[in-house]
Amino acid sequence: MANYDPTRSKSASFLRFFGIDQNAASSVFSLNPPGGGFDIPLHLKLGTEFLVLLTTLMTFLSLLAVSFIVGLNHFSHQWVAGLENNLTIEIPAANISAPLIARLTTELKKLPQVADARQVQKQEMSEMLSPWLGGMDEIWNDLPIPALVDVELKGRDHGVVEKITALTHAMMPDARVDAHESWLADLLKIAKAMKLVSLLVFALILIVTSAVMSGAVRTRMAIHTRELELLHIMGASDSYISGQFTRYILAQSLRGLGWGIILGGLTLGGFAALTLHDNPGTLPKLILNAQDYALFVAIPMLLFAIAGVTAHITARRVLDEMP
Repeated sequence: MANYDPTRSKSASFLRFFGIDQNAASSVFSLNPPGGGFDIPLHLKLGTEFLVLLTTLMTFLSLLAVSFIVGLNHFSHQWVAGLENNLTIEIPAANISAPLIARLTTELKKLPQVADARQVQKQEMSEMLSPWLGGMDEIWNDLPIPALVDVELKGRDHGVVEKITALTHAMMPDARVDAHESWLADLLKIAKAMKLVSLLVFALILIVTSAVMSGAVRTRMAIHTRELELLHIMGASDSYISGQFTRYILAQSLRGLGWGIILGGLTLGGFAALTLHDNPGTLPKLILNAQDYALFVAIPMLLFAIAGVTAHITARRVLDEMP
């Protein structure tokens, strides 16, 4: 665009033909206009706030979706790790014998695959059940609470589970060995299903973001059809014109991304604070690593790139459709 001047006599006839004042055209199409550096009056507030609002919402929702995936991945890994290398032996309340339980734990520790075996104390059981049953002091003696033996494994395989089961039943026929296999299978199924739903939601957010940007560009170009025709007459290339709309979309998207990041950060920070200070013990602690933080940084960058690419492609297509 540096090779044309709206004030040239050669262009004055075109300006008169379209009924545009020459001085006004010089202000609108100058290389350094007061409206943000655009040769088209894109700075006018015709739906700008709505575009920024939608970008903010898309950024906020995408951060929530990705945060849910990251958190679910960490939680499921910790849950699976906690169940995979542990077995629980449940001894009915009617058959509880302290000497027999002590002998069982001693024999279990002799197995090469067992890292540790110990009886779960009443105080620990009370703390584990308190989120659901409240204080256990008053009702502890009224409930037939079984004795629990926690077995920590060095490595999980089917053979070690069979050995522990045979040893336990030889000493306590009524005891039940829980290898948590059904819990592991159900937990992994639920985690995978929830991850899949979150990924679908995130993909939908990206598609909606692209559609919003495309619609915004088409709307703006429809509003400024007259200016676009004039720019073509004055020698502006399609690449230059599409660059104008791409810069406009990127500028508004950047504002929306900023607000979305702030809202997302405040929301996630609030959830993290509640988890740390008011956690009943049913949820594991969430510790993020460098890859997680890099992912949170990449999400706004991805949305910004989608906005720019969509704006450029849409503008070129609209210009190609013009006569």
